[in-house]
Amino acid sequence: MMNSKLPSPIFIESEKGSKLALYRYKPKFSSHPPVILTHGTFSNAAICQKLAEYLCHAGFDCWIYEWSGHGLSEYGNLTPDAEDHALNDVPSVIKKVKAETRQKTVIWVAHSGGGFMPLMYIARNLHRQKEVQALVALGSQTTGAGKTLGGRMRIIASMMAMKLLGRVPGRYFGLGPEDEYMGFMPQWCQWNWNGEWSGKDGFNYLKAMESIHIPSLFFAGTRDIIAPHYGCHELFSSLSSSVKKYILCGKGDGFFEDYTHSRLIASQNSQKEIWPKILEFIESTIR
Repeated sequence: MMNSKLPSPIFIESEKGSKLALYRYKPKFSSHPPVILTHGTFSNAAICQKLAEYLCHAGFDCWIYEWSGHGLSEYGNLTPDAEDHALNDVPSVIKKVKAETRQKTVIWVAHSGGGFMPLMYIARNLHRQKEVQALVALGSQTTGAGKTLGGRMRIIASMMAMKLLGRVPGRYFGLGPEDEYMGFMPQWCQWNWNGEWSGKDGFNYLKAMESIHIPSLFFAGTRDIIAPHYGCHELFSSLSSSVKKYILCGKGDGFFEDYTHSRLIASQNSQKEIWPKILEFIESTIR
């Protein structure tokens, strides 16, 4: 049932010339809205592979979106910050997936920064939220990582690496297989340092969440130091969805382990006790 490698990529080009790799897992038949899966910082499509296979086996047409500058995707003329990813690449991916599947809506399942990027796009284009049937975010937050001394020290270390190297080496810091360059990380660090999720033009994203009503499921890990659970809960609480659920994943809440950032999406335990909850939720939104 499970494949050992990613399928051949389908490449699309956004309006700013970024070249995006999409990996499709197509079931024999599906009448469901397609599922777009994506990763977070320091990562690539591989972290979503097994979850995509799992959801495909359940009958969903799944597409992994690999951020520009990660894996086989390229930046083009894109400024590699969170807003350009969200406002330029996200709509290009949604448009392509809808066109290929001939569906009017998509389901978005994402880890880390991949979970808040569609929310940034929708915040600026509220009339487009009808395109997203449901959102599942695992370890996604924007304002909580700097609330503790340890968190602030990690932010300082990231910014120092940026100034010295022009990048944060993911493998060196044990953060993942990809490096992050000037753009996304300084913006994320600023949000978490100040506790304010704002755009370069001052746009208040956290306030804008009050106008978003997409059915949403959020997971947070009790041992996640990159996306601490209180930051995930703040983002979750800001949404005005009438259908939404927040799940804290730790032993004290009945889980097999106290989940860290990466293990929320890719681990044997998450496969057993988190993935079924994702499937149950997205199925409930299409009944």
